[in-house]
Amino acid sequence: MTDASKAGSELHKTLTVTKGVGVALSMIIGSGLLVLPGLAYATVGPSAIYAWLIAALVVLPLLLIFAHLGARYPTAGGVQGFAQAAFGATGSAVTSMILLGACAFGGAAMAVTGGNYVVAVFDRPGLAGWAAGGYLVLICLLQSAGSRLAGGVQTVVAMVLLVLLALVAFVPVFASGAQLHGEIAPPSHWAESLPAIGLIFFAYNGWELVSSTAEEYRNPRRDFPLVIGITFVVVVAVYVGIAVAVQATLSQGDPQLAHAPLVAVLSQVVGGASGQVAAVLGALIIFATLMGGTWATSRIVFATARERLLPPVLARVHDGSGAPRPAIVVSGLMFGAVVVAYSLGALSLALVFRLAAVNFVVGYGIAVASYAKLTAKPGQRLLAVLAGVPVLALLAGFGWLLLYPAALVAWAGGRDVIRRRRLARAT
Repeated sequence: MTDASKAGSELHKTLTVTKGVGVALSMIIGSGLLVLPGLAYATVGPSAIYAWLIAALVVLPLLLIFAHLGARYPTAGGVQGFAQAAFGATGSAVTSMILLGACAFGGAAMAVTGGNYVVAVFDRPGLAGWAAGGYLVLICLLQSAGSRLAGGVQTVVAMVLLVLLALVAFVPVFASGAQLHGEIAPPSHWAESLPAIGLIFFAYNGWELVSSTAEEYRNPRRDFPLVIGITFVVVVAVYVGIAVAVQATLSQGDPQLAHAPLVAVLSQVVGGASGQVAAVLGALIIFATLMGGTWATSRIVFATARERLLPPVLARVHDGSGAPRPAIVVSGLMFGAVVVAYSLGALSLALVFRLAAVNFVVGYGIAVASYAKLTAKPGQRLLAVLAGVPVLALLAGFGWLLLYPAALVAWAGGRDVIRRRRLARAT
């Protein structure tokens, strides 16, 4: 690659710690927060709060791995860059397809969910598909304006979101007249929460997307691990706070517990307007999550194209904004194609979520394997084992859905073999 072409395919380094935390929070805090506290409580009862803390401890080794690899290999591909460093071009090709396969369905799921919340705010259920498309268009336009603006918007949205979530977590418990029907088990009952850990683990998903922002930090070796640490602490505090509010406010038999726990909690403060307030909160959460997901997906597309695994035009960066606009457009089109398939009845929303989840967990596994390959110290190998065991346990629960990432691996591996043969003939 010539210097000129290289200059045209390098992302601008605009992220600071503050903006990085805002972007990372928008990638981690997702729609699961709207229902998982209630589902966990309904599943295991008053001990559910400890599942949130245990899941945080389970995911911590993964975070340490992402912090280490992101600081050492700050690439736009995130896990794809880690796999390239560990396993070469074949690892890069396979990981790119796994991540893009996850992002296509994950972004679409967020767009559809966001559209559902928007129509709930305005009470226009027939416009859900149009609202999902509107989400995608607006977010792609913001992302195309450049990471400086997009990062600023995400930081502001993340801060507003944290304030609203803090109000949901603490106001119902301390508000005068609030009726507390729930129960929180003493710490000695922590073991009863174990069946809910697998369910809650997915609320801590998204760190593989955060790693795709590492290239855009001004000082990634210093700032990226710091952002990972700050984000982890904030996320755990928010999740535990919401879980406490749900468990303290609602009884385990509350009819809204499994599908709308935040609506039930908000009714303690805002009464009949709780559904509307929850819909606005949900729409804001999805907006932030989809902003982060589009950012990450476009960077993975960009990095994959820069490695000549996708058309080189997708590795172009706009001079003024510093945004990889072709990659952003492709990301929006990927999401849109899945949204259309869902709207036509070809896919259920549950299947869309699960197809995204299985690939994201495979991505976690690739990151752990890359770390194990790139490190040699006994303590680092132990960290890889601690991070890898829960990943394997989660993968075992997907059953036949594992055929999806397996097909992507086979396709990417086959393409890489063909590419190598062509290169060999050319030389």
